[in-house]
Amino acid sequence: MLYDIEVRPGPDTGFFQYYTETVEAATSHDAVARVQRANPGCQVRCCRSYNKSSGSSSSSDVGDLGGYLILGAILFGIWVVVEYWWIIVPLAAIALLGWLYLKFSDN
Repeated sequence: MLYDIEVRPGPDTGFFQYYTETVEAATSHDAVARVQRANPGCQVRCCRSYNKSSGSSSSSDVGDLGGYLILGAILFGIWVVVEYWWIIVPLAAIALLGWLYLKFSDN
């Protein structure tokens, strides 16, 4: 697990800027203790914990896959229209005429 540990100045340390350090440890207590040893006299607390991402798959890979699927669907749709235009054009014309008839007829 990775832990974000916030380090604040203590009463004996003088003035310095707050900062957050990322530590890999088994528990949050171990992470806080490690940072406390490196910064004696400072106030240390755990802000966030999360798992380390595996090297090959990350959340951006899923987004990339979704984009490629959408692009493939668009290209497939274009191919279908180009390949079967002689079927699609008359069907689209019939559908357009039917829609216009329903829109402008007195029901």
